[in-house]
Amino acid sequence: ERVGGVEELIRWRHPTRGVIPPDAFIPIAEASGLIIPIGRWVLEQACLQAAAWHENGYPLDISVNVSARQLERTEFVEEVRAALHDSGLDAATLTLEITETVLMRKPDATAHLLGELKELGLRIAVDDFGTGYSSLAYLRQFPVDALKIDRTFITGLTLSGEAHALTHTLIQLGKALGLQTLAEGVEQHSQVRQLQHEGCDLAQGFLFARPLTPDAV
Repeated sequence: ERVGGVEELIRWRHPTRGVIPPDAFIPIAEASGLIIPIGRWVLEQACLQAAAWHENGYPLDISVNVSARQLERTEFVEEVRAALHDSGLDAATLTLEITETVLMRKPDATAHLLGELKELGLRIAVDDFGTGYSSLAYLRQFPVDALKIDRTFITGLTLSGEAHALTHTLIQLGKALGLQTLAEGVEQHSQVRQLQHEGCDLAQGFLFARPLTPDAV
């Protein structure tokens, strides 16, 4: 029951349309290739912010989402190395989040790239876990540290026996593979109690905080 870290989120503050959510503009950025400079900027800002928090006595871990387009480029490893070097952030406090679907696009090439990223000392998390179709054989090939259980399972955790059974299975799978488990989309105290009972390691969601500016954090 303490704050261990934060996830970096991006919002577009449009001059006339107000705040535009990521599900509206990220697909366009992906299709146009603009996700490459956007993703690099987000990573740099995340590392700088986390380093500043550490300097001020707040030892927060920070997680950053990585897109498929970023992972397709061999330069990505050097961009991550540069962001860590320029910010002075301890790599062990940075987690890169990659969705299960993206992992399975080109599993062999992705596994190689993740291996290079791991050599920098950072952590890798599988985002939206349980929604894709990755085989366990492939999952074991990826050098990942954590599984983020998708919010669709957590939403029905205390309402549906099926959702409860699936969440239990995913948490036990994480434990069997020696991986940290994190539940996404937690909004109720009853969900927290159930996750604690199941032995889930971490949780995030609106129950704890809605998206905040760095100062508000």
